[in-house]
Amino acid sequence: MGVIGPAVLCEELTVRYREVTAVDQVSFEVQPGEVFGLLGPNGAGKTSVIRALTTIVNPASGRAVVAGASLSDPGALRARIGVLPESNGYPGAETALEYLRFYGQLFGISSREAADRAKPLLETFGLDRSAHQLISTFSRGMRQRLGLARALINHPQVLFLDEPTLGLDPAGREDILSHLTSQVSANGAAVVLCSHLLDDVERVCDRVGILDGGHIVAAGTVADVIELAGVGGTVRISVLPMAAPRAVERLRGLSQVEQVEQNLNRPGEIDIKLGESEPNANRILARLVGAGVEVRGIELQGARLSDAFFKLTQTGTES
Repeated sequence: MGVIGPAVLCEELTVRYREVTAVDQVSFEVQPGEVFGLLGPNGAGKTSVIRALTTIVNPASGRAVVAGASLSDPGALRARIGVLPESNGYPGAETALEYLRFYGQLFGISSREAADRAKPLLETFGLDRSAHQLISTFSRGMRQRLGLARALINHPQVLFLDEPTLGLDPAGREDILSHLTSQVSANGAAVVLCSHLLDDVERVCDRVGILDGGHIVAAGTVADVIELAGVGGTVRISVLPMAAPRAVERLRGLSQVEQVEQNLNRPGEIDIKLGESEPNANRILARLVGAGVEVRGIELQGARLSDAFFKLTQTGTES
């Protein structure tokens, strides 16, 4: 049965540990079929938000409804969600199929039904040939894919993923993210994704929320957050090496330029950070041409989520 209304509704949620307030009146929504990135530096409160929404800790105040179930009904809520924590232990003496079948039974699914659900999940995540292999022989990437399969065994309406690609090489990260987006498309589940890999977040998330000091400091699409942060794009230009110092000197006088640096490892290459929302090459080119500097190449890039993250958070250190 589908969720009517938001898949996750979090209203003024506050989490305290004795005298420490980890989360302070946090509010956000996640819609069915949406991938929502929950970001923040170390100690920002994102793990506490996830623990509260998955009934691991009790909030001090506020309310939340997840997959149509209130925090006051933890049994119903847990039956409707899937969770992949950052630190996830696996029983090495079990096979992949045994592991998924066991977890299915924890949700009240019969052993046969759990096995029937496990087999297509193992195939989806490229583990069908390893179904009867001991988990102790699995690589980190295989274990992450198995963890995703386990999180989906109960056909959850909301999936909580904490650092699902941590420690994986680029190919492994791409594999996990492809599986993630395909599952959302196929089942219409909502996903709350925590990751410190902001390029991955920017690519797969429909919207993001940035936490800092226990508060939401920005939320919306990636474009919305970048605009709110007021960060600019970047421009990389190539000139003759002997002209590079003169180019740097001339560009430092432009109002839109926040930072300009000569790449010491690649003579003649200059990196420019802009203070506007979109890169504007015309003024830069005009300035250099007016100074008699020949531009041999130019590369523009819009502002990135990482730029906004660093500006909106106090430490700029994502976890």
